[in-house]
Amino acid sequence: MASPKDLKGTRLGRYTLVEHLATGGMAEIFLARHEAEGAFRKELVLKILQPRWAEHQAVVDMFLDEARIAAMLEHPNIVDVYDVASEDGTHFIAMEYIRGKTLTELARRAIEVSQLLYLDIGAHIVAEVASALAYMDEAPDENGQPMHVVHRDVSPTNVIIGTSGQVKLIDFGIARQGTAIEDEAGMRPGKASYMSPEQAQGVPLDGRSDIFSLGTILYEITVGRRLWRGSKANSIRRIVEEKPVPPTYVRHDYPGDLEMIVMRALEKKPQDRYQSAHEFAEALQHFLQDSGARMRSHHQLARYLREIYSPEAEAHITEDGMLQARIFAEGDEDGRGNGAEALDFDQAPSDGPGAALARALRAAGPALWVDGSTPADSAGEQPSAKESPRQDSAAPAATEGGQVASVASSTDLGSADAAPSASESVPASRQTPVVARVSRAQKALAKEDNVPRSVPIGAVLFVAVLLAAAVAGLVWLLRGG
Repeated sequence: MASPKDLKGTRLGRYTLVEHLATGGMAEIFLARHEAEGAFRKELVLKILQPRWAEHQAVVDMFLDEARIAAMLEHPNIVDVYDVASEDGTHFIAMEYIRGKTLTELARRAIEVSQLLYLDIGAHIVAEVASALAYMDEAPDENGQPMHVVHRDVSPTNVIIGTSGQVKLIDFGIARQGTAIEDEAGMRPGKASYMSPEQAQGVPLDGRSDIFSLGTILYEITVGRRLWRGSKANSIRRIVEEKPVPPTYVRHDYPGDLEMIVMRALEKKPQDRYQSAHEFAEALQHFLQDSGARMRSHHQLARYLREIYSPEAEAHITEDGMLQARIFAEGDEDGRGNGAEALDFDQAPSDGPGAALARALRAAGPALWVDGSTPADSAGEQPSAKESPRQDSAAPAATEGGQVASVASSTDLGSADAAPSASESVPASRQTPVVARVSRAQKALAKEDNVPRSVPIGAVLFVAVLLAAAVAGLVWLLRGG
């Protein structure tokens, strides 16, 4: 195969290659177009196996397995695979092209405008992904038996939020079927910081492994901190040995019901977690309903996506927010790109407005988020696994040309106060000049989030009055009436 960029405009099977999106470890990713009679036209993504692997039958089989497994899955929260074929020895997979943003990008955008993802948005997105995982595990195959498909690479760059508000799980390159899946030849596929303990140790695993990975995502996007920071080896050690710090230790206004859901998903032993992704999804849906959250539909999520990328929201980007974004984009808390390890080995992105989707399609780099410092850190001490393990700042990737783009990145958000929640305002000293329409837009962005985070002031005053009355009564009794 010629240079990928030289293939623009050429045909492969019945598809025309429109734009080279990215280079992966085994494949080239292209935006393509299928044209037929009657002015039929459809854009899609082609994943093309690189020629150097054509003679390696094990690699070819793995590539075809990805297509086979993905083609079995028909669910609104899973990317569609349309075709698999070969031409002149070139193997390729045709799949759905999703216009939108990766979860990595969406979280980064929220940081740029000095907000975290609203709790109800984070819970809604994770509930949608959990529904996809539940289907993968429980749906019957052609013989009527549960498919038991394990993704093994559930991470923010493999979740896309489309412009119409749909949430899609992508990249089944290392997915496998079974209830006791073992790694190939001792390898540990997947992004280190999103592995489950059993995946990190290379022992047999099942669908509960994906639940732990999704729990890690839920923790990070709702707390605003990276959970398992460090090099690949250190991340694996921490996942296996350390207990996650409860979200309320980081954000004191974090809802207790949501914390219980997060902590159960992050149990070290599979038997202590949710026993199915269906159970996990239901817990999140009940939380959203019971908390009065409004973000529970595709329409509302699509509107949020439009608003957070609107010119009004653009006006709320602060110097501090841009600094945080640049820090995690460059991979180090000092902005020099020296700190974090790239956890994905196959990212070599190309330029172009379509680079988004492809990077999320197995050529994707993971979101790298370095941790905020603790008092022990500032004193030069290293906290032990049993004391106060360091937590890491959640954040995602950059966009290009308004398209979906995924770039390896990391940031240190510092304390929870450094990135205000939806209910908090950004200090004037950190804001760029804004006009009235921007203030209105900020209120529009905030109105979607209705999750209770703290005790209302009225309730506090009521309790204070009751206590005062009780004390007065006690004094009166002690004095003999």
